[in-house]
Amino acid sequence: MSITIEKNSQLGKTNILNTSETYKPAEQNAVRNLFHQHGLKCTPQRLAVLAALNDSKEHISISEIYRKVRKILPGTGLATIYRALETLVDLGLVLTVHMEDGCHSYAVAQDGHQHPIVCIGCNRVVEFTECPLETMSRKLSKKIGFLIQKHFLQLFGKCQQCQLQVKGGARAVGGVD
Repeated sequence: MSITIEKNSQLGKTNILNTSETYKPAEQNAVRNLFHQHGLKCTPQRLAVLAALNDSKEHISISEIYRKVRKILPGTGLATIYRALETLVDLGLVLTVHMEDGCHSYAVAQDGHQHPIVCIGCNRVVEFTECPLETMSRKLSKKIGFLIQKHFLQLFGKCQQCQLQVKGGARAVGGVD
């Protein structure tokens, strides 16, 4: 889904539009309905954050989101971006990735269960779908009587490109530092 936001200067209102070739009114309505089901307003700022993330096909930083949103809605403050992201994460529309340096990056949540692998060299993020925790969660639930409702798994390592950029030249991919 691609959402764009258009400022109507005559009316002083912000209109949320979807102008991509893959326009699907049902998807846009589903996002709005999700907000309303949780008793939340579907604000232009929240949709602008979602649009900024949707336009980027990779994980991006808060500063990049802020820059993109300010192009759409110039009066939007950084605190508003943080609040919008928190809401979008809570609704399951956006994923947060914890970076090696303690910062976060964000991306639109894809369908299905995924976990990130973060390159400690270049901060590249790759999502993987295999989840070894599903079986372990079921076993633990039975063993200790704890109803496990969700989990968090994130891995850190070096991508192939960063493995090859070791000081003094290239080395074999797959080695451990």
